[in-house]
Amino acid sequence: IFTVTTFLENKSALVTGASGAIGGAICEELLKNGIKYLAVLDMNSQEPKILSDWKKTYPSVSIKYFQVDVTSHEELEKCFSEFTKTIPSLDIVVNCAGIFDESLYRKVIEVNLIGVIACTSLATEHMKINKGNEGSRIILNVSSAAGLIPFSTFPTYSASKHGVVAYTRAVAHGLRDLGIKFLNLCPGATESKLLDKNYINDYTAIASQEELDAKKQTMMALTQSPSVVSRAAVKIMQEGENGSTWVVKCGELTEAVLPEVRF
Repeated sequence: IFTVTTFLENKSALVTGASGAIGGAICEELLKNGIKYLAVLDMNSQEPKILSDWKKTYPSVSIKYFQVDVTSHEELEKCFSEFTKTIPSLDIVVNCAGIFDESLYRKVIEVNLIGVIACTSLATEHMKINKGNEGSRIILNVSSAAGLIPFSTFPTYSASKHGVVAYTRAVAHGLRDLGIKFLNLCPGATESKLLDKNYINDYTAIASQEELDAKKQTMMALTQSPSVVSRAAVKIMQEGENGSTWVVKCGELTEAVLPEVRF
C-alpha cells in the first residue's frame, strides 16, 4: 500500500524531532519523494551526522538544520522566519518532537502537547494558501496509539498524545476555511530508543517492574520499523482528509473512527 509518489516534488517541509527514529525516517521519506527544501529541527547543539549523508545523497535539495526547543516560542518563531525567507512557500510541517519521562510530567506536556500547539500555530501563520489550491499545505501531527487508548503504564505521555489528537481535530474544523490540511498520525509500537528496556525502566514512575517487563514483551512482539511509519505519513499526506486521524500498527494503516467534530 506504500508507494513512492510525485505530489511532494519541489515542495518544502519543516520537521521537528527530526533526529529521532520516526522524525528521521519521515525526513528521509520526504527526500525520497522529491521535496526541494527541508528544515530539520531538533535539540542537539551539533548538526546530526545523518544530515551530511542526506546532503550527499540528495545534492539538489536544500537541507538546513535548526537547533530549536519546541517549548520556546521565540526559538520556533526565529526558525520559521529564517526558513520561510529562503523558500517560495511553506508547504508541509511535521510535528514529531516528543519525550517520554513520567517523572518529568510537566516537561512531557510542554514538549509533546504545547510544542505541537506552538508549532502548528506558527505554521498556519506562514502557510500562504492560493484560491483553488486548497489542501496543498499540510500540517501532520504525530501522536501515538496511546493518544487514542489510555496507556496506564505511562499516563502523562498518554494524556499528552490524547491532547495532540484532540487539538489537531479541533483546529482542522475551526480553521477549515484556510485550506490547510491538518492530520493526525498515531503509530503503534515502533523501533526506537523508547522501546529500549533500560530506557523504559529509567523513565517510568508508575508501573511495577513485573508490569513493565510484561508490557515490554508485548510491545516488542508488535513492533514496526520507523520506515513503515514514514511511508504511512506520506500516504496520508496525499490521501487523508482534513481532520482525519490515522493509526499505523504492525505495519497496517487504518483510519480511526472518531466522533464528528461539530463545534
